[in-house]
Amino acid sequence: MKEKVVYLLNERRINMRNKILIVCALRLLFTGLQAQNDRTITGRVLEEASGEALSGVSVVLYSTDSTLIAGASTDADGIFSLKTNRSGDCFMTASYMGYLQQRFDLSLTDKNRNIIHTDIFLQQGSIELQEISVVTRRRQMVYKLDRKVIEAAGYISTAGGTAIDILEQTPSVRVDANGELTFRGSSGFKVYIDGKPATADGSAALEQIPAGQIENIEIISTPSAKNEADGVAGIIKVNTKKQTAGGWSGMINATGSAVESRSIDFLTFYKNDKLRRQTSGEASRRYLVSDFDQLKHINVDDALTTTHATGERKSFVELYAIRSGLDLYRDKTTWSAALESRYRIRNRGGRLHYEDTCLSNITGERTNVSYEGHDYVRLHDLTLKGDLGFEHRFSDNGHSLTGSFLAFYEHDAMEFFYTDLFDMSGNLAQGHRAWEYEYRFTAQGNLDYVLPLNDKTGKIEAGYYFFTYTEDGDYKVDFFNPSQNAFERHDDLYNKFVFRRDIHALYAMLSNTHSKFAYQLGLRGEFAHRKLENNEAWARHTWDKFDLFPSAHLAYTFDESNRLILGYSRRITHPQLFYMEPYVVYVDYYTAQCGNPKIRPEYTNSIELTYARTIGEHSAAATLFHRRRTDKIERLRVPYHTGVTLDSMSNVGNDYSTGAEIATNFHLSKRWNTDVNGSMFYYLIANEHKIDGDEESLNWQFALNNNFDVARNTRMRLESYFVGPSVSTQGRVNEFFYFNFSVRQQLFNRQVSATLNIRDVFSTAKYVDTKNGMNMDSKTIIYPASPLVTLSLSYAFNNFKSQKKEEKTMHDLFEGTNR
Repeated sequence: MKEKVVYLLNERRINMRNKILIVCALRLLFTGLQAQNDRTITGRVLEEASGEALSGVSVVLYSTDSTLIAGASTDADGIFSLKTNRSGDCFMTASYMGYLQQRFDLSLTDKNRNIIHTDIFLQQGSIELQEISVVTRRRQMVYKLDRKVIEAAGYISTAGGTAIDILEQTPSVRVDANGELTFRGSSGFKVYIDGKPATADGSAALEQIPAGQIENIEIISTPSAKNEADGVAGIIKVNTKKQTAGGWSGMINATGSAVESRSIDFLTFYKNDKLRRQTSGEASRRYLVSDFDQLKHINVDDALTTTHATGERKSFVELYAIRSGLDLYRDKTTWSAALESRYRIRNRGGRLHYEDTCLSNITGERTNVSYEGHDYVRLHDLTLKGDLGFEHRFSDNGHSLTGSFLAFYEHDAMEFFYTDLFDMSGNLAQGHRAWEYEYRFTAQGNLDYVLPLNDKTGKIEAGYYFFTYTEDGDYKVDFFNPSQNAFERHDDLYNKFVFRRDIHALYAMLSNTHSKFAYQLGLRGEFAHRKLENNEAWARHTWDKFDLFPSAHLAYTFDESNRLILGYSRRITHPQLFYMEPYVVYVDYYTAQCGNPKIRPEYTNSIELTYARTIGEHSAAATLFHRRRTDKIERLRVPYHTGVTLDSMSNVGNDYSTGAEIATNFHLSKRWNTDVNGSMFYYLIANEHKIDGDEESLNWQFALNNNFDVARNTRMRLESYFVGPSVSTQGRVNEFFYFNFSVRQQLFNRQVSATLNIRDVFSTAKYVDTKNGMNMDSKTIIYPASPLVTLSLSYAFNNFKSQKKEEKTMHDLFEGTNR
């Protein structure tokens, strides 16, 4: 009996094993047949206006009855790959938030198993405003995997303005009373123009770019490892307009304002199948005029000094620039070259009345004296710049090698300072003259390699980057000697310096897309060297350091109208040379400035989460962010001598920003759309220089803007801005608000546009800055000259696809904030 049971069990095992073998064989046969029937569709999706790749585009394959067959998302190079074993007729769609959907009919047969689709070009979403004449509104902001893109065409009030005016339209961007732009409380950002670094830093670079020549601006707050690590606030990339049609085309813009601002700029293109030539130029003078009121108390040298200064402050930036570029298309390689010459003048000054009171802490004696003060700062430089570049495409699937090199030389850069104090009889009582002559040279190059992975949606990127900067300068100063009634050179204050900074970096990145999920991971290693030679032994130093800068970006696309993006990066801000210059200069007779040669760089870790959604014609995006910065660099004010304060740069400690921002756009009717954006974040400075402890504030700002198409080719815009308070290590800037009005009329088949802007319509803007330190306090109030009226004209010829310079918001209403 026992043997029979064992026999039956063994027989069952044999039968089961045979069945398993048969099933496996059938599965292998089916899989083989299925693999033979698999068909692959690959292609690339690009933005029509710029020709740039779009990542995260949803590409879906459907049967003729709209049954879903397969889906994929494009990678960072815009490449997608679909697999199916179906045959017959079908159709494919390409959808991306903020862009018009494209549909393509396909036929899958045995003869075309591997289909390489032609490039797909997506247009940004638009709304037809007229039944006969089609006028479109572009999406004002588009969110991509690692950046947000601001479309310049969405803002009519930037007519006659600069890149700063466009950026002011976005959440968390703030411009102080001196025209300095900050993003989430930090001004440490790098500026690129058409992929090349700007010749100036930060706000100084942005104010040199006419708004009328800008296609869009990219804000990269958590840059990937591919980007240089300098700039804790991230990177701002300005992309100028490019003409995609053949032949000649261009545009000319001219602007004038009630405070004598004037500008004219032009942009011309020629394009055929083998080359594209571009020439642009600008001549401009932009003014800021403000009423200035400052009260200072200084307790030093056994005396309490009170100084009250009132009067008008004025500044202007004068710019003359010409640039010419050439792109050559040769088989799979594109070569590019450009030359640029730029002459810039920055003037700042004022005529102030001073009332001084000095109270002796020993005798109690009080003295009063009045002065009329004239102060003036002039900076000018001539910049010559050249760049070369190439892009070689080994194949059409994104396999490429790209390289670029640029160099610019700033010749005869000079900074001139003077301050004069006259008694009430008109006699010169005190004064000084200072000259700083500089020669600057910058060179930068990079080599970038992209290798697609076998799945055709992923890729590996690697590259090398170098940067070198050298500045050679000297500083001389004269002071007025009342007894000799003459200015005398102070050789003891003469300063000669040579500064050099070198950076070498390697990076590697991995990115891929799996269905609706996309990721990008990177690591950058940088070696930085800086050396300051100086005739003052205490100021000489050498600094060398190697750092690692990781980055990570993740995205999940729910559908073509819903997307979630997570980004992280580590950054550094290398201190600029003027932060370290070890000599004293006078902004006015009672305000001196000096650098700090031993200042350390800032480091930042940033993380943010963004959700973006479109519902029909409406769109909204919300971002949560947190940033931690170590060794924050800030300007501190201390008593210098009787009646005079000294501002110097210092590492004040760490700061933290945690908050949210939101941007929405609603099309309320055929002729009315509104955008609402705002931000709110908690800001904390854990500082080392405040006896009373840390500084903190709840920073916020809010904007409500309305666009009305009041008639055919006539558009009106109303803007309202509410800017909340902010804190620094030593003080606070109060909240303020203002309103702007713009109207644009297009003429002659929309080739000519005339735009009228009125800024601060009700004269409500007022800048109030208080500072408190040991033995010192000050309060500065600045009223801008307002309302400010500006008229701009724009002419586009030969069917140039003009993104008219549209909206202009200016928080740079004030002049005189670093007093």
